[in-house]
Amino acid sequence: MIYMKRFFLFLLLFCSFIGLKRDLFSQYPQSNVEIHPPFLYEPKDFSYLLGHLEGISDDLLKMHFALYKGYVKNTNLLVFALREFEDKGDELTLAYGALKRRFSWEYDGMILHEYYFENLKSTPFLTRKDALYKQIVKDFGSFEKWKEAFFATAMIRGIGWVILYQSPKEGRLKNIWVDEHHMNHLAGEVPLLVLDVWEHAYMTEYGLNRKAYLEAFFKNINWKVVSKRFKID
Repeated sequence: MIYMKRFFLFLLLFCSFIGLKRDLFSQYPQSNVEIHPPFLYEPKDFSYLLGHLEGISDDLLKMHFALYKGYVKNTNLLVFALREFEDKGDELTLAYGALKRRFSWEYDGMILHEYYFENLKSTPFLTRKDALYKQIVKDFGSFEKWKEAFFATAMIRGIGWVILYQSPKEGRLKNIWVDEHHMNHLAGEVPLLVLDVWEHAYMTEYGLNRKAYLEAFFKNINWKVVSKRFKID
């Protein structure tokens, strides 16, 4: 009985939040709150990838770009909505807290897509003299072992991201699974290689064959960008 009560309470609160959210977002174009860059975000142009990826079609990319722009738009909507609450002194309301929690989801969805698109477009493979290559071998035993571990992480059931992180504190590399956009990130660590493993990233072309998508992704890694993200002490 207590679980039923909690469920109906959650449902009531959720419906109330949705109503408040709809009202707030519908006011976005007429908002009196003035917010200017750098507090608003502009979608980046990744059209240079069109026609240059192997195994990832232009149609899939265009759909993915549109989805990414939705995250940018929603992040900006939340910036406005939160500022309106703050200007009214309503930061302790349930609605403000709910929108504040949502912000990290939309924001991380925006930023991770930018990392992902930026590390696409095939470039020459890392050489054995490259600092990142040497670190991978040091931490995983060999480049192939790292690749196997990265792919194994990417085959975890669920939706999210796989990130090769560099730890400035420990000086090590780690393959990390991120749930959705916002859970399991490692605080203070630097994303080097970011892989989108939400269904929208591959199902229109590969169906349930995620492994084939991973192979296509690997053929299209911009190692120049990834290596540049790696910081040497």
